[in-house]
Amino acid sequence: MRIAIAPNAYRGSMTARAAVDAISDGLRRSVLKAFEVLPMPLADGGDGTLEVLVGGLGGERLSLTVTGPLGSAVEAEVGLLADGKTAVIEMAQASGVELIPRPERNPLLATSYGTGELIAAGLQRGYRHFIIGLGGSATVDGSAGCLQALGARLLDAQGHDIPRGGGGLSRLASIDVSELQSTIEGTSFKVLCDVTNPLIGPLGAARIFGPQKGADAAAVEILEQNLTHFADVIEHDLGLDIRALPGGGAAGGFGAGLNAFVHAEIVPGAATLISMLGYDRQLESADVVITGEGKLDSQTSGGKAVDAIATIAQRLKIPVFALAGTLDADDTALHAMGIQAAWSIVPGPCSLDEALSHGAEWLAQSATQLGNVLAIGTARN
Repeated sequence: MRIAIAPNAYRGSMTARAAVDAISDGLRRSVLKAFEVLPMPLADGGDGTLEVLVGGLGGERLSLTVTGPLGSAVEAEVGLLADGKTAVIEMAQASGVELIPRPERNPLLATSYGTGELIAAGLQRGYRHFIIGLGGSATVDGSAGCLQALGARLLDAQGHDIPRGGGGLSRLASIDVSELQSTIEGTSFKVLCDVTNPLIGPLGAARIFGPQKGADAAAVEILEQNLTHFADVIEHDLGLDIRALPGGGAAGGFGAGLNAFVHAEIVPGAATLISMLGYDRQLESADVVITGEGKLDSQTSGGKAVDAIATIAQRLKIPVFALAGTLDADDTALHAMGIQAAWSIVPGPCSLDEALSHGAEWLAQSATQLGNVLAIGTARN
């Protein structure tokens, strides 16, 4: 039996690679014999994207000191893939909401400048293709800070650079991309996201994602006005309308801004990574898929990592089993995703801290139990 082990990260508990190891260890303790493991750690543009791509495709992780979301220095990584051409960046490492204590979160001030510094570091080392994961950002600045770090001039009426952060966009009067264009010549950008929200409107960056990043009702309205103004100036100066671009609202408008300034392609995160890593081809030889994540619920569908791998397996008529920290999806939802059965790995009532600290142990135990069940099927055959 060939078992594809394809979990996402269990957020706050273990990486996707650690989850693969826990499930593999658990299966080896079961009564299931004569099986082969196909390790397929997943990511969808959020936490773990860099680790999964560097681990799967080879390369190195370069640590840098860059500007954090509120201006203080933070340590962040760039993944430099073995092809010598492609760099991988997780926006959350430089511009992430988890870098800011909850009481201090304010997307009117938070900037994506540090993400631009990571891109610049890759460019300086000769890398011309960039994969950027958008999950977990703190910003609603339309990627303005990132673009400023790459050489774009976002100028006020007096010809001065506007302040960083979503609040500074209100002062934008004109755009100068002459330096940026020379910097990014010959480059390509893919932005990984798992949402289709536009930049502006009731489902846009400010109204949907602003509150998640610390914006109160008044701040949401300011951010909506500022992003609308940003889009107006972009249309006037660059000749592009990015207001309704699908996925343009991801990460506080980061996708829309990068599309306008550097022609970034907005792509589904999980499906893109699965294709880059060749998992879709490897799955053809699998008999069973075991997947999982920290919380499996209605939000898992719609292109997230577990949903993406299950969809491919369903097309190939391969049964899929899921092991989740929290299971909040009924049979109808699971079957729609192509998952035959799912279990929570938590053995009983516990605190969140306890669940997170015992995640790998409990995942291995659940994998052992699943292996025992799979052994029944092999014995009958």
